[in-house]
Amino acid sequence: MSSRRKIPWIIFPILIVPLLFAGVLGITASFGVSSNTNGKPAAPDINTLLAEGKGYTENGYFEKTSSALVAAAAGDYNSKFYYLGQLLVKDGLSNTIIDLGREMNGKWYEWSEHRAPSSEPDAYIRAWRQIVTTMRSVPGQHFTSAAESWPGSTYVDYIGTDIFDWYGGAHGTYPHTASGALDHEEKWQQILTTESGGLNWTAAFSRATGKQIIVPEWGLDFHMFGGQDDPQFITNMMAWMKAHNAIGLYWAGGHVTPASTASGPLLVNQGASAQANTPGAVNGMGKLMGGRLQYAGVYLPDGRWFSDGVDQHVLAPWRHAGYQLILSVPLVPNPPAIKSYSGPPEPGNKPYQLADYPDAVAALRQGVAPAGSG
Repeated sequence: MSSRRKIPWIIFPILIVPLLFAGVLGITASFGVSSNTNGKPAAPDINTLLAEGKGYTENGYFEKTSSALVAAAAGDYNSKFYYLGQLLVKDGLSNTIIDLGREMNGKWYEWSEHRAPSSEPDAYIRAWRQIVTTMRSVPGQHFTSAAESWPGSTYVDYIGTDIFDWYGGAHGTYPHTASGALDHEEKWQQILTTESGGLNWTAAFSRATGKQIIVPEWGLDFHMFGGQDDPQFITNMMAWMKAHNAIGLYWAGGHVTPASTASGPLLVNQGASAQANTPGAVNGMGKLMGGRLQYAGVYLPDGRWFSDGVDQHVLAPWRHAGYQLILSVPLVPNPPAIKSYSGPPEPGNKPYQLADYPDAVAALRQGVAPAGSG
């Protein structure tokens, strides 16, 4: 068992609270990638940062134990992840960034850290290390990856966080001003300052670890608890990511019109993600932003082990699409009874179309424009 007393209470991707989905962690030795600090203060101590927030000693932390998570921690499924590595190499996707076991503090997931036995609170960490070591052993691989509950710098290439413009006020609602209007400025300050997991914390952890930042999902939110049409959020996020050399994947699922081809200048460090993502959707997001995106967030099914029949359907469209994949991989399969959380429906049960908000599109384009351009 890990000697560390606290597993940080970190927030998760896929339309959840806009905090930390902690590490984009390493499945190959592409170490030494670091953010440009540009003379910023000395890096804080990693252990101090990890000690912030709630931990497993809190009452009610543990849920029903997942036998699958315990088995993964013992290495029982290593052969399955070795097979996945072989499949990716065979398909010419050996440079894929692996987003492993996302939303580890989402209690609905079979692999959640809350599903560890109380006698083995580090089961998620040990499972992570088993999988990283296994996939690194696949001949021809050059994978990198993403995860939570810090397993140590040896197993990490990136750190990351998901940011959506929602929640944060009293009773799980968006903050409001005294007049009742949506308080976008208060929300942004929450996004910056929440510990652990806010953007300030993430930047500090990047400096402390020397790992580049990925934001695997970010975007506006038009649910009843979201910030709605908030172009300042986009402006703030684009500026923050540029200042911290962060890779950002806008959550484009259902929100953009697909395009047949990618065109225009390469938009470095920019990408788009969705659980049913397609090259056309990423092309369409790039078209809105005025160029070609560099990254694509793609998701393997949560409820099955890896196989040609299941995974080829997801991977095949990306072989020659020209994007660097960031691939979400379940740490263990989710039972059918456990549904991936995706939030209440948007107004009218219809996703918003980003193109219908020209101020938001203008903010995106301005955010990727070279300094000094109009």
